[in-house]
Amino acid sequence: MFWLLFFAFYRLVFILFNWAYAAEAPLGVMAKSFLVGIRLDLSMTGYLLLLLSVTQAFMVGIGRQFSYRILQGIQVFFILAFTTLLLGNINLYAYWGRLLDAEGFSFLKTPWIILASVQWYESLLFLIFWMGFSWGAIAINKWWMRPLQPSKKLSWLSAGLAALLVLFVGALMIIPIRGSFGVAPINTGVGYFSAHNYANHAAINPLWNLFYSFKRMDARMHHYRFMEEEKAEAIYREMQSSSNDSTLHVLKNDRPNVVVILLESFSAQVVGALGGEKVTPNLDALAREGLLFSNIYAASDRSDKGLVSTLAGYQVLPGYSIIQYPNKSQSLHFMPQVLKEAGYRHLTYIYGGDIGFKGMNSFVTLSGFDKVVTIDDFPLSTRGKKWGVHDEYTFDRLLEEMAVSHNNEHPFFKYYFTLSSHEPFDVPMERVHDDPYLNSIYYTDQCLGDFFKDVKEQGLWDNTLFVLIADHGTPGPKKATSQMRERYHIPMVWTGGALAVQDSIVTHLGSQKDLVSTLLNQLSINSEMFEFSKNLLSPGTGEYAFFTYPDAFGYITPGSYQVYDNSAKKYVMSDGTISPLDSLRGKAMLQRVSADHLKR
Repeated sequence: MFWLLFFAFYRLVFILFNWAYAAEAPLGVMAKSFLVGIRLDLSMTGYLLLLLSVTQAFMVGIGRQFSYRILQGIQVFFILAFTTLLLGNINLYAYWGRLLDAEGFSFLKTPWIILASVQWYESLLFLIFWMGFSWGAIAINKWWMRPLQPSKKLSWLSAGLAALLVLFVGALMIIPIRGSFGVAPINTGVGYFSAHNYANHAAINPLWNLFYSFKRMDARMHHYRFMEEEKAEAIYREMQSSSNDSTLHVLKNDRPNVVVILLESFSAQVVGALGGEKVTPNLDALAREGLLFSNIYAASDRSDKGLVSTLAGYQVLPGYSIIQYPNKSQSLHFMPQVLKEAGYRHLTYIYGGDIGFKGMNSFVTLSGFDKVVTIDDFPLSTRGKKWGVHDEYTFDRLLEEMAVSHNNEHPFFKYYFTLSSHEPFDVPMERVHDDPYLNSIYYTDQCLGDFFKDVKEQGLWDNTLFVLIADHGTPGPKKATSQMRERYHIPMVWTGGALAVQDSIVTHLGSQKDLVSTLLNQLSINSEMFEFSKNLLSPGTGEYAFFTYPDAFGYITPGSYQVYDNSAKKYVMSDGTISPLDSLRGKAMLQRVSADHLKR
């Protein structure tokens, strides 16, 4: 309890000291940050108590008085260290508007820079507050621990039993440390509960945030550099340039309702319309009555990276996703925000799983959705054995949300992420395919067919554009490795009554992240802020796709395919006619993305 109160006190100091960042955040929202923040506070406290339990278990046999003093000494050390870091976080936030992390901590290597950046009286005030708060916390902690002060010496048997009890209590700390009994361990995303970023930041335990960033520091701090920055920039600009800024318009008007359906693990290998196994008859039918983009590749290999690509049009780095660092991702531009500024309303995000997984919660909140529907909004009877709500129920919820938003004076935007085709491929139907992955794809496709039947019957088809795209590929039936292009080839289908074309195919080579620019241009909305996304319906746009996996990248053109492994410092896959410039373009892209990420 002492440490929970300790963290709550510093949360209050943080809020009051940096109140200028609160903007128009209601007091009720700021107060809620204390409640939301308990989960990360408990996790941080769990780590402390685990350490103290292990220490005490070894010390209790030496003598209770000695063990008590060791316990006191450890807590005093942490009080002094944590007070330093928490006060540092409060001051850092005043300057940077972000929480203390590995990057901020690195400035301790050059303390003269810190001292040169603040006024002398700020350093003096820091020292005064540090001494006062530390003394107060130590005094309260000493009073709090009085009941634990030993009154008599333990026998060896009693000491042994006490040690076992202490270890058992320490083992129980795994529960608050992990933060849940579900699939996903806790992360900083649980602190994002509001549209007011300051309230979200107040809810996040700064120490937990710091240690979490250290865990990911290698990916975060590493900069891929293959050539001079000027050369990389020139090559990148050439790749992104367009010889023709015109756009082929495929919509009946520029303000239709828009529904994006992100299909979990839908590889081109299982889509008949793309030459794969015929597991998706309904998706194939939608492709025939709509617009099929036949040459699209995922930006990477995980769902969190697919979210970044399709919501922010941003290219992720190898083995790392910006979604897990809200202080970075909050600087991105988001398609939902842009749509809202253009007049779209009723922006809803629907996902039948744990939105805390991979930091999804913070990213979705930052994206600008008005409403977020998750696993907690469905009855237990709709859930599978492990991962989340079956797709048939979340498709029904999407239909309900569309019906509520229909016939409004403003167009609506819905973003729905399916789930059932994720491991362990648990679906509520009789097995049709022996392979559990194929069976789950077939199930989701059946849900897709039922959904569109209801959409048409309820009059929701007209003036609505549906965009169906996968979050990433999979090894699939071909058991494609990370180096194989089949691993990343995914479907993208546009359909709906708002579409002016039917049974058409776009062969233009592109990436999942190009969805953002392509869609916004169809809506006559400026997309220049999404610099890593290109318009696939512009004849002059360059044809290439770029993907990453841990410490490697792939670069695809209409006539070539390359995979570069950075740890091996060589191309590990090469096919087609590759020019000297082609061998530099992929490196220039990764270097450009890496540089952009570091400056955020």
